[in-house]
Amino acid sequence: MQKEFKDELIKTGVDFDGAVSRFINSEEIYEEFLYRFPSDKNLSQLEKFLSEGDIEAAFKKAHTLKGLTSNYGFVKMYEKVIPVVNILRSGSADGIEEPLIELKKNYNFMCDIINKYRGF
Repeated sequence: MQKEFKDELIKTGVDFDGAVSRFINSEEIYEEFLYRFPSDKNLSQLEKFLSEGDIEAAFKKAHTLKGLTSNYGFVKMYEKVIPVVNILRSGSADGIEEPLIELKKNYNFMCDIINKYRGF
């Protein structure tokens, strides 16, 4: 992994060491999985299910995204997805707009960083 990429991840609050430890202590494997993250469909499917009123399916996608962000060490995104999960866990989407906007901002921010270093 490029030092600049690693440094930028750490600077943005990624728990780099914790994440790498979950990828058998291999920066290379972690990096390989990082490059897959922008292609992940959980957020777009979460939004789709919300628009269809399928709270249970939206909850499952949000919960999966919570696990992914934890494994990737995306601390700030993890903190943004927790309110979304908690709201949906209640069986309603009432009040989800603002937490979802914040989650999407952080998601796009992390994807931009990852895509910046892809292919080097």
